[in-house]
Amino acid sequence: MTTSGAADKRHASAETFDRYLASRAPYDLPVKGSPDAFIFIVPSKPEIGLRVKVDLDMEAPDTGLHNIVARIAVHDRTPFFEVAITSSALFRDAYPVLCSMADRIQINGLSPSEALWATLDKMSTLLLAPDSLSREREVGLFGELLVLGGVIGSLGTAKAVEAWRGGTEEHDFGLPAQDVEVKTTTGERRRHWIESLTQLERTGERPLWLVSHQLTTAGAGNGRTLSDLVDTIRSEIGSGLARNDFERTLTDAGWHDDHRERLETRWTRRSASQAYPVIEGFPRLTESGLRNSGIQLTAIPEVRYRVDLTGLAPETDIPDIIKTAIGFEG
Repeated sequence: MTTSGAADKRHASAETFDRYLASRAPYDLPVKGSPDAFIFIVPSKPEIGLRVKVDLDMEAPDTGLHNIVARIAVHDRTPFFEVAITSSALFRDAYPVLCSMADRIQINGLSPSEALWATLDKMSTLLLAPDSLSREREVGLFGELLVLGGVIGSLGTAKAVEAWRGGTEEHDFGLPAQDVEVKTTTGERRRHWIESLTQLERTGERPLWLVSHQLTTAGAGNGRTLSDLVDTIRSEIGSGLARNDFERTLTDAGWHDDHRERLETRWTRRSASQAYPVIEGFPRLTESGLRNSGIQLTAIPEVRYRVDLTGLAPETDIPDIIKTAIGFEG
């Protein structure tokens, strides 16, 4: 049987895998051993999986699952047995499962089909989950709901829910006098991913603010889970049309009540939340800025980048509605 220490040395760390996944570029991560094996990432599909060199007459079984597919694929005239995870919500959780399957083949001597069934048997609960929030989306939704709770205190339930866009438009909130983009990180530095060139661009003349949350895991009995925060907001809203609108936007943001069993992490603020006006000099990339530099934007179909706000001086002149939003405790 493989020890965890030996297995760890064979595979890229979860942090390394996360960096490859976040880059949105295709990668083949080799797994040392025989037969040749790779963990592959194909963002364009999207899917990740395990690829193992096999004989040409090998057949792949039908898994009967809609989140995991087994197949034979030929690369550079070489046949490979591939197991592909096709639900992006499962990618991070599935990575150690794929590594475990590679160990069963290369170290324990199982055939790819035998290793597949053994892995499915051990990890069926994980692999059968049709919908699951990624950790990134869990944290992001937590941050948005913190702001929504504060906005309810300023605008009331109906107008606050109407202001929350849930990721369906460029900015997360459209308040009466300003737009708000919400970013949440679990890192020690205030670093946030920006998903496009328009995310930090103002809409017309409306002021744009970025709200930055830093979260960390809480000790037993402290903090709250995302499920707890959803229930708190639901209680604030009550019933009626506003509740219907909230549930619709919550679903659009990726939430389903079936997620509750898997969302056990309790979160608390690592530091006080901050709000920054997105004005000239704020660290960002925008379509208008790049276009004015003479760059042909049609040749850059997608841009994703990170900003580090750790050393940025906190804003002191913050509108009252945003002060209330970033101070919400639930």
